[in-house]
Amino acid sequence: MGNVYCPRSSWFKNWIEVKEDIARIRKSSNSDDWYDLSFISKGKKRDKNSDSNLTLSGYRIALDPGHIGGMYSQMEGRHFSIDGKLTIKEGDITLKVAKVLRKKLQERGAVVSLVRSDNDPVTEKRPKDFLKEAEDWMINREKLINKKYPDKEREDFIKKKKDVLFYRVSEIYARAQLINEKIKPDLVICLHLNAAPWDDPDHFSLVTRNDYHVLVNGCYMGGEVADDKQRFEMIFRLLNGWHETEKIFAENISKSFSKMTGLPAFAYKGPNAVKVGNVEGVWGRNLLANRIYLCPVIFLEPYVANSVNAYKHILMGDYTGRKMVSGKLRTSLVEEYAESVFLGIQDSYPFKNK
Repeated sequence: MGNVYCPRSSWFKNWIEVKEDIARIRKSSNSDDWYDLSFISKGKKRDKNSDSNLTLSGYRIALDPGHIGGMYSQMEGRHFSIDGKLTIKEGDITLKVAKVLRKKLQERGAVVSLVRSDNDPVTEKRPKDFLKEAEDWMINREKLINKKYPDKEREDFIKKKKDVLFYRVSEIYARAQLINEKIKPDLVICLHLNAAPWDDPDHFSLVTRNDYHVLVNGCYMGGEVADDKQRFEMIFRLLNGWHETEKIFAENISKSFSKMTGLPAFAYKGPNAVKVGNVEGVWGRNLLANRIYLCPVIFLEPYVANSVNAYKHILMGDYTGRKMVSGKLRTSLVEEYAESVFLGIQDSYPFKNK
């Protein structure tokens, strides 16, 4: 609890009481009804397989290419172009990485599924389906601040809310349903690229920062632990021991990214993340995807896509072999990304010799 899921006792003290032989967990914010979770007796050991006995032969891995891409990239805010050059769409790049990585893993015996295989949403919903919910949200917002927005501004707020409910909420829940009910993997790898805030959102200019980090589920803040649903999801993940598996994979993938790319590891400064383990670049955050996917989840944020060096690398395309990129011979960004993840997984569990 303290090292991964909720690093500040003040955040969970009203909801979870950890005693010598039990943990008491408040069932609902509307009552004083508690659940007593008994700890295993001292001297007994958990019955679980040693990690060293596991192989990737038959190991089920779901690759989740972040965002949707294609015609939805601009709506998602994962879309930019500099000086009229190639438009960078995160969802398109992560899908390419997923397909290359799938081939590498399948060649070593893993059973690999793509959560999406094209630039269409997984959810059947579209922004128009959230009009009523967005309008209700707008009414409540105006009541809260006791202010009526001008019609144009009001329309813009409602449109943005509809879009967010579509691509950030409905889409993630649809992916969770697919993962939890159909794919049922042993591990999910969420593929993303990071981005830094623009100095001027109206006039894009590249930044110098370029780094990577790897996320596991963790760091539930006070308001999140107080939410009955999130509190249950946190305890469910903790009791399944998924944090142990996530740490193994995350640390090895972080090491491989550092070695393959030469990039520095990003470090969080705020309270919304907790450092997990001793390997640089591995952090715990409570994201929707790494909370509601019911298995160990590794969430990747390598490269800063709108940095000078990453942008140059992306523009070079999916070339074969190695080319000089910012003074260093490197494979294409797609290949480098996929190989970094592959090597990290390979170092986490041995493959069955063929």
